[in-house]
Amino acid sequence: MTRVLGVRYEEQGDLTYVLPDQSYEIDEFVVIETEKGPRLAQVCLASREVDEAKLPLQMARVKGPASDRDLQIYHDNILAAQAGFDWVKGQIAEHGLPMKLIDLVYALDRSHVYISFAAEGRVDFRSLLKDLAQHFKARIELRQLNQREEAKVYGGLGPCGRALCCSTFLGEFPPVSIKMVRNQNLSLASNKNLGACGKLMCCLSFEDEVYREAREKFPDVGTTVVTKDGQGVVTGLDILGHTLTIRLDEKPVSLRYELEEVTVYG
Repeated sequence: MTRVLGVRYEEQGDLTYVLPDQSYEIDEFVVIETEKGPRLAQVCLASREVDEAKLPLQMARVKGPASDRDLQIYHDNILAAQAGFDWVKGQIAEHGLPMKLIDLVYALDRSHVYISFAAEGRVDFRSLLKDLAQHFKARIELRQLNQREEAKVYGGLGPCGRALCCSTFLGEFPPVSIKMVRNQNLSLASNKNLGACGKLMCCLSFEDEVYREAREKFPDVGTTVVTKDGQGVVTGLDILGHTLTIRLDEKPVSLRYELEEVTVYG
C-alpha cells in the first residue's frame, strides 16, 4: 500500500494522485513537482492508503504547501496565458491549420506551456510548434482533446438543468454504450440521450446496473404471457414502474399489468 493525496491542477481538471510530503487539508493549495515543471494544485481528496496496483508507475510528488508568492505567480501566469492564448490563436490561423484552440496553461516557473486543442483528425503542427517554442522560450506540450474532453473544459448545463458531470465531479469518463440505452428503454433515435459533447451522456452509466438487475425479472418484448384477462404478448416495459404493457389475444386492446400479475406462457 502507498499513501497518496488527491489533487486537481485546474478547477475542472481530473483527480490526480500524488505522493505527499506531509498531511494537508481539503482545498489547501500545494506545489507539485512534476517531470514537466512545478505546478500549483488544490487538494480535493485527503491522503489515504491505495494499492500500488491501482497507481501509475511514475507519480509526481508534493514539493510543499503553496506560499503567497506561489499563488501570486499562478495568478500572474493566468493573465499571461490569456494574452498568449490570443497570440497562439493568430498563429494557428496564419499557419492555416484546422485546429480549434481550447486552453493554454503555464507551469508555475513557465518552463513548460501546456496547450490543448480540438481537431477533426490528425494535424501536422510541426512548423507551428517551432514558432511556439521560439515565442514562449519554453517546452511546449500540444494535446489534442476529443469531444468529451472539450465539453469538460467549457462546462455548461446538462438536460437535467445541473452543471455537467464531467466538469464537476467526474475524474475519468465512464464507458457508455448503446446497450445501456436499450437497457433503460430509451429511444435510440432521440437526441435527449446526447450530452453537450454530442456523445451519449455519461449519466447513462450511473443507473445501468440498477436497470440491468431489474431487467432480469422482466420477460422480453414479444414474449407470450398469461394474465388474469387471458393470454397476450408483451409490447412494452416500464422497468422503474414494475409494469408491462400486454396486447391481449382475445381483445383488441393493450392493458398495463404489474409484473407480479404476469406469468410467462409455458
